[in-house]
Amino acid sequence: MARLTITFVLDTVRDRDILHWLEGQENKSAAIREAIRAHLGRSGITLADVYEAIQDLKRRGWAPEAQAPAAAASDEPPDVAAALDSLGL
Repeated sequence: MARLTITFVLDTVRDRDILHWLEGQENKSAAIREAIRAHLGRSGITLADVYEAIQDLKRRGWAPEAQAPAAAASDEPPDVAAALDSLGL
């Protein structure tokens, strides 16, 4: 069996989550191979992917309230506002 060594670079700040994960792996090569194979087998975005992206945004200090501009009262007719409020979102 032929072996091939491939190297790649990780940023100690941006990729600290990967580095932390790797530190906990007894066999780093096997863990990386397993993670890559799991990713290759995916078909689209999963709920876990969405959850992880949201958690990453929270870790970076993002808050939806701070990103969305507040709507002026005159922008929305009262009947539309009441209908939206009844949705409970």
